[in-house]
Amino acid sequence: MKENGTYFDIYEYWLASLVFLPGKKKICLKTVFGEAKRLYHAKEARLSCFSFLTEREITYLKESQKQSEESLKRQREYCIQKRIGLTLWQEDAYPLKLKEIYNPPYGLFYRGSLPDQNQCATGVVGARNCSFYGKTAAEKIGQGLAKAGIAVISGMAAGIDGAAHRGAVRAGGYTCAVLGCGIDVCYPAEHRDLYERLSEEGCLLSEYPPGAAPRSFCFPQRNRIISGLSDCVLVVEAREKSGSLITADFALEQGKDVYAVPGRISDALSQGTNRLIRQGAGIFLNVEDFLNEMHIFTKAGDNSSLKQKNSLENLERLVYSCLGFTPRSLEELLAETKLSLGVLMENLEALRKKGCVSEVYKNYYSRCDI
Repeated sequence: MKENGTYFDIYEYWLASLVFLPGKKKICLKTVFGEAKRLYHAKEARLSCFSFLTEREITYLKESQKQSEESLKRQREYCIQKRIGLTLWQEDAYPLKLKEIYNPPYGLFYRGSLPDQNQCATGVVGARNCSFYGKTAAEKIGQGLAKAGIAVISGMAAGIDGAAHRGAVRAGGYTCAVLGCGIDVCYPAEHRDLYERLSEEGCLLSEYPPGAAPRSFCFPQRNRIISGLSDCVLVVEAREKSGSLITADFALEQGKDVYAVPGRISDALSQGTNRLIRQGAGIFLNVEDFLNEMHIFTKAGDNSSLKQKNSLENLERLVYSCLGFTPRSLEELLAETKLSLGVLMENLEALRKKGCVSEVYKNYYSRCDI
């Protein structure tokens, strides 16, 4: 785990702080200009040449260039005083898992220790207004995962998120909270003790600059980071339309497995999780079964299976995500991956050699029980 540093370039800070620009557009601009300083000084005529920028984004970009360099230096000094680090998309410390998602954040502000690139991680999310049962379950899940050496990723929200973090902290494990506001803003306020504990023993993480208030549009976007940092996502309680289901959707788009805790059919808080199960999500019954099904071994240092999965190339990951423990035919895989036969066979063979996939009988494949 990397302790947050104190020095970073003021122009990189400026670029990372542009809330109105998606991460992928910031990365494109940085790639073209080479240095954030050149973008900071770019003229409107130059900015207008980029077809991927909207007129509104160009207007906002020009307005943001009015921030003085002295102001940016003061903001950097504030970060130093508050022990706020900044890691950028192109840096080695930036979480590798996030580099693989569709719209990675350009920069991550953080306090504490960034997630270990080699540690297995599970996202645990759920309803803010959860039931006592849901809160108790989330805390036990966070505790059980942490005891097994699994990092717990969540959003520090009231309800399920906070309970999962507390369970992990109680077990002495690592947990990371992805915030939907500035890293120096404790939201909700009643989680102040948890906020301080995570900044010392875990990690607080945000793509939003210090001082950014918690706004409704920020939370759905931060959910892609929760799923992106995780090897799989577990939903404990959720209504039919909720942010937790948005996190599950992001996980599926990223090729991650989704699990859900089943609930009573009469409970509104179980409708979202039960529907996920109906749509094919894994059923979470207890931590031990979950770890076995995900092939995460609880013995110290024996997490080679998931490390192997994390090291797969993009096409291999695509093929792997389409496989389960029930054999699937070559025709099904061709239809789902949209790959040519040659490319599909090449990646299946690569996965087989890595011990991730087996041909259970001719032209039928499944994940290996390793």
